[in-house]
Amino acid sequence: MRDTPVLTRDDSPVTDAEIAAGHAAVGYVNGLIRGPAGPTSPRTLEQSIQAGERRLGRFRRFLATLGNPQDGLRCVHVGGTSGKGSVAAKVAAGLSATGLRTGLHCTPYLQTALEKFDCDGRLARPSELTDLVDWIRPHVDRFTATDSDGPPTYGMVWVALTLEYFVRARVDIAVMEVGAGGRFDLTNVVNPDLALVTSVGHDHLKSLGGTLATVAWHKAGIFKSGAAAICGPLPPEARPPVRDAADAIGQPLIEVPLDGSDFRSRNTRMSEAALEVLGTTLSSEVRQATAHGRLAARFERMSGRPAVYLDGAHNRDKARALGQVIDSASLPRPRVGLIGMVGYRAASEVLPQLLPHLDVWVATEPQVYRKPALPVGLLAEAGEVLGQAPIARASDPHDALQAALALAGNHGSVVAGGSVYLAGNLRAAWYPTLSVVRERTMWPRITAHGPHGRAALADTYAQT
Repeated sequence: MRDTPVLTRDDSPVTDAEIAAGHAAVGYVNGLIRGPAGPTSPRTLEQSIQAGERRLGRFRRFLATLGNPQDGLRCVHVGGTSGKGSVAAKVAAGLSATGLRTGLHCTPYLQTALEKFDCDGRLARPSELTDLVDWIRPHVDRFTATDSDGPPTYGMVWVALTLEYFVRARVDIAVMEVGAGGRFDLTNVVNPDLALVTSVGHDHLKSLGGTLATVAWHKAGIFKSGAAAICGPLPPEARPPVRDAADAIGQPLIEVPLDGSDFRSRNTRMSEAALEVLGTTLSSEVRQATAHGRLAARFERMSGRPAVYLDGAHNRDKARALGQVIDSASLPRPRVGLIGMVGYRAASEVLPQLLPHLDVWVATEPQVYRKPALPVGLLAEAGEVLGQAPIARASDPHDALQAALALAGNHGSVVAGGSVYLAGNLRAAWYPTLSVVRERTMWPRITAHGPHGRAALADTYAQT
């Protein structure tokens, strides 16, 4: 039996020394990054299966050296092309409202790695992350020395740390968002009470076999015997693989019908359906908590004028949904887009969904450790091909923000999209990352309105 430390509630102020130690801990994990974030060329389904099985097999070996923290952890597993993060947050909020101590794991983080360790809406302390990293480092060293495939990866270590945190926090249930795909995602070591696929769309096609059918097969790989299986509406090509995956494990597939309302309403309805399957009574308190459960930078309205909305829409489906919301929300004009993407995303898929809903736009580049941005010039060229070149371009996100604010004036609106990393860069100008870390919430108390300046970006947990 594992002798696991138990986290005790500590509401003492977060000190500068604690923050510095937490920063160093994140630096250690960042140092495990090797190579590009994803495949540099498309994979066939067979190739993705071979790579996925090897990756997941290595992770299971690594978890065994840690005492398998995933075992005995009650959880809900949430995958899908779009909506999975928001649905995970809403399900977690609903479960917390019932009195269950609930963990939430979403990825990637916006401003601080502490976002990965959420318990009932409260982020972990930097000291808790430091303790976790101190615990895992000797295991990493031993695994590196003995495993034929070398050191554990950055992703393996983060997921292992998250699982261990939830065990130490003694959560009653954890809600785990899939990173990418599902069947071979590192989170797919859990044994959930419920597995949920929000949607299937065009994303990660290089690594998931190249078609909607293969993407659906990967997504449905989180279904497990003994766990309820739920999905949202699926495109025709995706239905057979998802239904077959449920049939293969003898699990009835619960298909949740969702109307044509905007993605925020659909996410809430999907979350309520999941809670009902878990046996949760949808009291007014639970419904309210679920409706208000949110992740930062999901069409998030920032304070001040002009109206600024941050979103991470980075694929075709998410960009299309954002465009629909821009129109349905009747945002004031001029509507100024602020768009930046990482290098492995396809501007040709995102821009056609966003630009028709904008009057003008500014091109920029997200700043994220070891993930090169799509150069602002190439992004601008993609807009020119569509007949809507950016009115301004700036590689620095904060320079781009100032240009967008000037174009919008006091009465227009700015919508940022194309990358969750860009949203995190910009969000720090309203909610400085040090404030997020000190108050252990994504919505710290800020007395002034409007962006707080460029220095906020330097606070982020990213090595430079």
